[in-house]
Amino acid sequence: MSGKRQVVITANIFPGPVAEKAGLDVEKSILAPLGIDLVKRACSTEAELVEAGKEAVALLVGNVPITAEVLSQLPRCLAIVKPSVGVDNIDVDAATAAGVYVANVPDYGTDEVATHAMALLLNAIRHIDACAADVRAGVWQPKPPYPVRRSFGRTLGIIGFGRIGRSVAQKATGFGWRLLAWDPYVDESEMRGRGVEATDFNTLLAESDLVTLHLPLTEETHYLIDAAALAKMKPTAILVNTARGGVVDSDALYRAVESGQIEGAALDVVDVEPPPPDHPLHRTDRILVTAHVAWYSQQAFEDLRVKAVEEVARVLRGELPLNLLNPNVQPKTVS
Repeated sequence: MSGKRQVVITANIFPGPVAEKAGLDVEKSILAPLGIDLVKRACSTEAELVEAGKEAVALLVGNVPITAEVLSQLPRCLAIVKPSVGVDNIDVDAATAAGVYVANVPDYGTDEVATHAMALLLNAIRHIDACAADVRAGVWQPKPPYPVRRSFGRTLGIIGFGRIGRSVAQKATGFGWRLLAWDPYVDESEMRGRGVEATDFNTLLAESDLVTLHLPLTEETHYLIDAAALAKMKPTAILVNTARGGVVDSDALYRAVESGQIEGAALDVVDVEPPPPDHPLHRTDRILVTAHVAWYSQQAFEDLRVKAVEEVARVLRGELPLNLLNPNVQPKTVS
């Protein structure tokens, strides 16, 4: 190890010299004034992360679980930054007890995820993917064999009214839809001010033609959309999930779609990623799945990289991260 302090990137999304000519030049330019040695070691297990980060003063992590046991083996670590919105793989309480700052990047892909959700919603209404597949297969059907109902006058239910939920509401305003939202942590006046009716969870499920999910994965939201929730939806309803895979019980969703309890679903996230060949979502063409790509645009990726590394730089300068998730932390002292 060099005499410099070391920051280690374990998240797989960051580019390397093969994937991108410039490699980590952006990150290095931010950390260079602080005398930092930046290292990329993509990790897929806790043991790999511990080995990679045992001398690091900060980590930029992916989806490997950051548990109390892992933290106990990172004696020099001052900060863990997750370059994403969701941090459900990080034990934030354990990090607080260990004197480690935890931060995320909640605002890099708001427009991208909201746009992807809208694309999935509109595709569910118009079946663009199926129509295009028919044409590629040599089938020209001006009247599709599957149900296509008018978009105007539908009800869109938005579950979770944070940054992305609000962006979806803004984008949906011009479609002639009634907009409902449920979020127990957002004041109803915030929804009304954006032309959205605040309602309770069960009413939203019962009255919505389209339901879109925009909430974090927590103990409270894990499998929030289960068999009981799906049973409350209309038989013509469509479910869209661009939030976190664990919010939806995939087995229950598959059964609900196959039985006709709901019409279909479109998912950018699933509870196991990538889904194995025997995953139930592969058994039906009434559930469209994209590969966790809603967050991505070239601009969002650039923003994500810069904002994540800037959080690390703030900590190493003795400042607080802008998106600090454990404000009660008493930071450790490292020589």
